[in-house]
Amino acid sequence: MIDLDGLPGAPRVERGRRDLARGRWTADAWWLAAARTRLRGLGVDLPPEIEPPRPAELALYEALAAEGEDPYFRYNALRAELASFLSALEARVERARLEPPTAGVSQVVRSR
Repeated sequence: MIDLDGLPGAPRVERGRRDLARGRWTADAWWLAAARTRLRGLGVDLPPEIEPPRPAELALYEALAAEGEDPYFRYNALRAELASFLSALEARVERARLEPPTAGVSQVVRSR
């Protein structure tokens, strides 16, 4: 798996991965599930059984509403955070793909 350290939203990704591995559909898990195809394509390990029982974006909004805060603003903030994370991850993957491998260090990024 590619290194996520320092990327915006990386802690939320880790929480979401942990929740999904435990079969818990939390807001962080729904957030992650919304981008599962893109994340897998970028080399992020996700549990293979992640197939949400309903649309992830709608379920995320509902999970935020259930937490009692204004879901509209939180949902939009989380979507912006996800877009920022994906953009930063794509840039990292592209840099890793273009850099020549260092002797003795294995590449953890798959080519697209």
